[in-house]
Amino acid sequence: MVASVVTAVAIPALWIMNGDSAKSSSTAVGPTVATAPPTTTYKPAVPAFIGGEGQASQQGGTININVAPAPSGNTFLGRASFYRYPDTLTRPCTAPAVPDGALITVINIDNGQSTVCTNILTITAKAEAFGVDIIIHTEVFSEIGDVADSPIDVRVTW
Repeated sequence: MVASVVTAVAIPALWIMNGDSAKSSSTAVGPTVATAPPTTTYKPAVPAFIGGEGQASQQGGTININVAPAPSGNTFLGRASFYRYPDTLTRPCTAPAVPDGALITVINIDNGQSTVCTNILTITAKAEAFGVDIIIHTEVFSEIGDVADSPIDVRVTW
């Protein structure tokens, strides 16, 4: 009982004393304005060169870059689709831009897989109707991509 009476008297007394001291110690007039922390200026990191910092200056400021060779006249980028040809023994495909009977290499641009087929210009109208540049026999097409992804982006060379 004594502890509850002391607690009931002590808590309000501490609250009043802290409230008065905060009011009396505050000398600022008006609202307080927050200031931004000090900042430093941006300094980019020194570029790293393989072989040390002096390498670029020793080479005269030039760096060799590997560049893919330019495409030849017998190459084009296009879209490929599939079709089940009646003759499955010759690995047929149809590309209207390629000469009849040419051996064609088709590379899937997305995954790098390639296949080879023989151009037969029997279904040129279907290629134009499908809106693609080359039609490949279904089994040959599945070597470079899934038929569900058709048409796919390809590089055609012959």
